[in-house]
Amino acid sequence: MKKILTIILSVVSVVASAQQEYTYTFFGDNKAFFNPAAAGTNDYAALTGTFRKQWVRFEGSPTSGGLTFDMPIAKQSMGVGGVVYQDHIGVTNQTNIAGMYSYHLKITKEHKIAFGISAGLDIVNTKFDRLTYWDVSDQVLTEDYVNVVVPHIGFGAYYFFDEFYAGISVPRIVSVNSDQFNSINFSDAPSLVTHYYLTAGYHFRFKNDYSLKPSILLKYTNNVVPQGDLSLAMYYKDMIGIGLGYKSLGFLSTFIQYNLKDAVLFGYGFDFSMNPLQQYSNGSHEILIQYRFGNKKSTGGGRIQ
Repeated sequence: MKKILTIILSVVSVVASAQQEYTYTFFGDNKAFFNPAAAGTNDYAALTGTFRKQWVRFEGSPTSGGLTFDMPIAKQSMGVGGVVYQDHIGVTNQTNIAGMYSYHLKITKEHKIAFGISAGLDIVNTKFDRLTYWDVSDQVLTEDYVNVVVPHIGFGAYYFFDEFYAGISVPRIVSVNSDQFNSINFSDAPSLVTHYYLTAGYHFRFKNDYSLKPSILLKYTNNVVPQGDLSLAMYYKDMIGIGLGYKSLGFLSTFIQYNLKDAVLFGYGFDFSMNPLQQYSNGSHEILIQYRFGNKKSTGGGRIQ
């Protein structure tokens, strides 16, 4: 009984703190998804598709995926893009649709800082009739189906040059809560909370054909212990990459990448648990496919980002 309780508490803590926003192993290859200011900071347009199945064999475990698109405009002084993603966990589905815009300022010839804004909708629906419960008089479960639509506005800042990038973002700095007469809230919304992201990475290039890229993603939510994802990848000729990653709460990841002629990037990642959850799950799988349009020479982190 004690062991089962530990597992339940572990899952609840992860879900409560992380699953209202998406978590991905390839966060360094899809920066615009986490930060609207990163939109258009490369000299090519990119369409990125990601799919993740978390905690295989664990009933009701999260499944998420979708598309991100971003591109530079106005001679790379601005960027635009959009995201369409869905997250399914238990009996709840969350769909995020948003557009983004960024403006890039030159600090020096090579160094730039970008500011971005995003706006969109979160569509959250929960099917309570699929739950198994014992207290039939529970007022929370009086409805079989609940659907909530929450408009939101996000903001981000992003500093980059050649092989380095660092950014901070808040996907929901403002949300419109229709349950409170369309009032504007800066801290919460129905079933949603504000998340803060800090990302950074550097692509070290050596004199031979090898390069090394460490990346970090820090996450903070009010009343929750801060979390972090670390990633370290080694590449050969900017074409083949292998790496290791670590996620807070005890998850280790391994991944491989293949860059086809600087036009298509393929990635596969596998996460496994180093906590009691490993007894009930066969790990997590993630797939990334990114297609790049136009000039393939990138800024903000190297060709393979």
